[in-house]
Amino acid sequence: MLAVAHQRAGRNGARNARFEQADVQTRTFPAAGFDVALSSFGVMFFDDPPAAFANIAAALRPGGRVAFLCWQEAARNEFLAVPLAAVAEHAALPEMPSTGEPGPFSLADPQRIRSLLANAGLADISINGLQGPMRMGADVQDVIGYYQGLPIAWQILAGAGEQATAAALEALRDALRPHQGDEGVTLGSAAWLVTAQC
Repeated sequence: MLAVAHQRAGRNGARNARFEQADVQTRTFPAAGFDVALSSFGVMFFDDPPAAFANIAAALRPGGRVAFLCWQEAARNEFLAVPLAAVAEHAALPEMPSTGEPGPFSLADPQRIRSLLANAGLADISINGLQGPMRMGADVQDVIGYYQGLPIAWQILAGAGEQATAAALEALRDALRPHQGDEGVTLGSAAWLVTAQC
């Protein structure tokens, strides 16, 4: 992703952009050195969210802003609920991370978000729900290929035999077909748009 970012910045003539890979939980940032901190579906994976948000807040100037997207609960997200329900009859599903553990739905609870941000010293916290279709791929086979590349799919299919795997994939095809349209396969998604200020 960093290589693509460099490439796009160069192509668009952005000379004032810098890209680096670091752990925001432990990275030492310049105090009050930034105006805005943004994240698109990344903050749910912090091992230590209190430390991470405190570090982000310390890096923002007074009046600086935080904005991020994170998933609402799994049951409200068809893009995960539909495939899991389809394969559940044919293969054992892995344990999902419990509330508070790092994972895609660790910030599904708005109260937890509010608490984490307030404890980090952030104010004017706003949490707005966003729902809408998410394009998963060009067609059913394309989407199945995408799902097969996810770590959760490796976990599910690793313990299933050849026959169970074939049945699970066929069930997934059947579940995805009704979601195929002119613009590809779309499934519902539900996220929180969170904003706050220093």
